[in-house]
Amino acid sequence: MRLGLYIIASIILMAIVGVFVYTINPGNYTYNELGFPVELPIALWVLLPMAILMLASLLHMMFYGTKNFFKFKKWERDTDTLDDALYWALLNEPKAHKFNLPQLKETASLLSVSNIKLNGKVESSSEKLKEALSIIEDINRGEYVDLRAKKLSKLLSSTNPLFKQNILNRLDKDESFAEEIIQDRLSYDDNIFKIALNRFASVTTFAQAQKYINIFDKSSFLILLERVNSEDNLGLTKEIFDKFIIELEESLDCSDFLRFSTIMMRELSPVDNLALWKDYQSKYSKAEIAYLYLLFEYEMIDKAGEYLQEHGDDDFKRFRALYDLKKEHKKYKITDLMDIRHICDA
Repeated sequence: MRLGLYIIASIILMAIVGVFVYTINPGNYTYNELGFPVELPIALWVLLPMAILMLASLLHMMFYGTKNFFKFKKWERDTDTLDDALYWALLNEPKAHKFNLPQLKETASLLSVSNIKLNGKVESSSEKLKEALSIIEDINRGEYVDLRAKKLSKLLSSTNPLFKQNILNRLDKDESFAEEIIQDRLSYDDNIFKIALNRFASVTTFAQAQKYINIFDKSSFLILLERVNSEDNLGLTKEIFDKFIIELEESLDCSDFLRFSTIMMRELSPVDNLALWKDYQSKYSKAEIAYLYLLFEYEMIDKAGEYLQEHGDDDFKRFRALYDLKKEHKKYKITDLMDIRHICDA
């Protein structure tokens, strides 16, 4: 019952009882206590305990009303806290939260170390949770969400799955973003950086790529190199190619040099390509087979023979067998003796 309504109802009841008693007995009654007589109408003596009861009831209701008010406020604060905890758990960024009510302390505190994964569509929720659900839905659908506009860019960690997927979504939609990641690599984890580097290699030119030559690896360099064709060499020059080889040399093996040499066959003339790889085989032992392979591919059999004579009889055994066959039957190719993928095992 509302306090005001209770007071009005009590006063009306007291007035009715007072009038009723007065009509029956309008006389007075004297109460003597410790020599002090108190004389009041009988109706007032009847109303006095009712008034005391009303006041006691009011104090009782005010006490428990105030107590319930503060308890309700705690529930309100905890509800807001729970809403916030669910928000961050949905975004895979759980945070510690303080709850006031013991009932929630025992259970909701799990949200501070939990991530929530949705298995269906949520029909209704608070506005804050709707925002989180909207972000998750957009990112999972492949859309890029501007986290800065939503004031989340500095609150989601670089290891957060949603943050990572959002970055990948932007890479799919914005080619220039790959270079931004390369320039700010410390803000992204290694996997994101690797993907961005490969995306950059798939759209850039050699002139642009050499600015980041120190962070290219052989896989990203190969992506860039394989884009070279007769219509567009992407600005590839021997000087730039040399810079990449020098930078990557420690990570390269025989098969890498062999693959590079076959790609350069599309860009350079036989004379220039052979000159290039003759130079490389003298600098890098892992490039010897690539040079020897080119000699056979360009049908430079005599030069191949001279090169084989410069090395021991136990070196390049399959190439020696091919050389002997070519001297007798020129139709033989290196692929007749070995799979090109295993040439480096020759």
